[in-house]
Amino acid sequence: MLDTLAKIRVLLEPPMTPWGISAKREFEAATRELEALVASWDGEGEPPAAMVAWAWSFLASWPVHSEPVASS
Repeated sequence: MLDTLAKIRVLLEPPMTPWGISAKREFEAATRELEALVASWDGEGEPPAAMVAWAWSFLASWPVHSEPVASS
């Protein structure tokens, strides 16, 4: 999982808008948090409750829609 997160970081293009820059910063912070949780788990059995809680919180708060379109 850590290898996959590292590959995702490399593939992210530099953001061109203030919204994109902000979203990228939030994503990078979330990635660091997840990497720490994954690193502390031995991979055996169920993921720790802290990892599951983090994932639920992240998914509940992350904007899944594309960049807002300016109204005309």
